[in-house]
Amino acid sequence: MTQKKTYRIHQINRQLREEIASILLMEMQDEMLKDVTITEVRTSKDLHHALVFTATHKNTDREHALESLNKAAGYIRRLLFGRLRLRHIPELDFRYDESLDRAERIFTQINRLDIPPAEEDEEDEA
Repeated sequence: MTQKKTYRIHQINRQLREEIASILLMEMQDEMLKDVTITEVRTSKDLHHALVFTATHKNTDREHALESLNKAAGYIRRLLFGRLRLRHIPELDFRYDESLDRAERIFTQINRLDIPPAEEDEEDEA
């Protein structure tokens, strides 16, 4: 894939992420979806499909949120068609972004380690 095409897909992913986040915040009736964060969009090379990764706040039921998002995918696509200058808006497949959960578990494990702070060398202080 050429560098120009890779850059274009990156641009489209960014635009999709921003617009979907805006739609969730401003246009959706389900109040729970206002607490959903769009963390990443990965569009296929042919621009026909897009994985939309989401994260929810602690008090939001992520299963219900994902179900609602996938049910509303067609509606969201129609809204995107009017907002983006693309010949074809990709099919949207919403998924939960588990990388945030992994990062939190790693952070928790690191904090449990009893490692004293590194001492600075006396030469560094001089």
